[in-house]
Amino acid sequence: MAFDVDNDSIDISLLTCGPGSEVWSEFGHTAVRIHDITTGADVAVNYGMFSSNTPHFIPKFILGLTDYWVDVTPFDEFLAEYTYEGRSVIEQRLNITPSDKAAIIKAIDSNIRPENKVYRYNFFYDNCTTRARDIIVGNLSGKVSYPPAEGDTCTYRAMLHRWTKDYPWTQFGEDLLLGIGADRPTTKAQQQFLPDNLRADFDRTVYNGHPLVVSSQMILMAQPHDNGGGFPLTPLDMAMILFVVTIALEIAEHRKKKIFWGIDVFYMLLTGLAGLIITTMIFSEHPTVRVNLLILILNPLPLVALIPAVRKTIAHSRCHWWTVWEILTVAFIIGGFFQHYPSGMIVLAFILLTRPLMHHYFEKKIYINK
Repeated sequence: MAFDVDNDSIDISLLTCGPGSEVWSEFGHTAVRIHDITTGADVAVNYGMFSSNTPHFIPKFILGLTDYWVDVTPFDEFLAEYTYEGRSVIEQRLNITPSDKAAIIKAIDSNIRPENKVYRYNFFYDNCTTRARDIIVGNLSGKVSYPPAEGDTCTYRAMLHRWTKDYPWTQFGEDLLLGIGADRPTTKAQQQFLPDNLRADFDRTVYNGHPLVVSSQMILMAQPHDNGGGFPLTPLDMAMILFVVTIALEIAEHRKKKIFWGIDVFYMLLTGLAGLIITTMIFSEHPTVRVNLLILILNPLPLVALIPAVRKTIAHSRCHWWTVWEILTVAFIIGGFFQHYPSGMIVLAFILLTRPLMHHYFEKKIYINK
């Protein structure tokens, strides 16, 4: 970068951008601005560069197999992009010494070399926000004191929920993928993976006895987007509808004295196909998704047991699959004390529990249709 590091007219700022409409931008973005007031040189250092045209981008993003890179773009082009997307941008000018600025610029120059610019992106642990923080704080010569951490209740999942509370299906999808690791307490450094968390911390950070941020201003206001209203029913609504319909059908089973095997096929397909996704997440590079107790009821086993289970139901012979289903479902319900489940999943678990109970009941009463 063409900056005279001996010139004290350089300002370095943290840029915090508001959320966008795409899955990879829903929590905002962070960049670093370097502005030479004397020469007019003005750039944004962006650690969030990637290509969404990469084959299978979304699956790779979820599995932690996406490579990002750092790039330097003219600040007016950076701002034009966020203006077009209707996203806000807040600038925090840093109160640091000329030697600190020189060290930061030197580190960025090293980062943008072809052999250094690409990195393996990780949403929680190594993203555009943590990279921007580290390039700044890691090159300051004095003591940096952050405000205290929020406490044991500030988990990764809880932080995401603050942003998705008005989008129940988005929250449901994220909770579906996040495992028990997302419910553990986080440190101050871990909490700064979210752009707005880092912005708020910088506002209260002390560097060498004085505020790290000398001034903060919103340089671009967010423009409201029409999201179309979204799907009218929440995940919990859908689960309750399934519960009522299933209980009604099971009452009909009792009256007709026979098993409706179509109910079993539906739930075995539903849990088995969803289980393919949850099982795949075991191999993700994201530590917070590898151990997911949802796998107790969302796993491929129902697909394996589907045909023999249905055949034995029709043939009026005992099928041990229903005992396995029952054990897994009870274990899942108990697991709810250790992992936060997506909205409606406990209701689904109780629905699934009624199926082996119905089969045991019919076996005992010898009501299964021959």
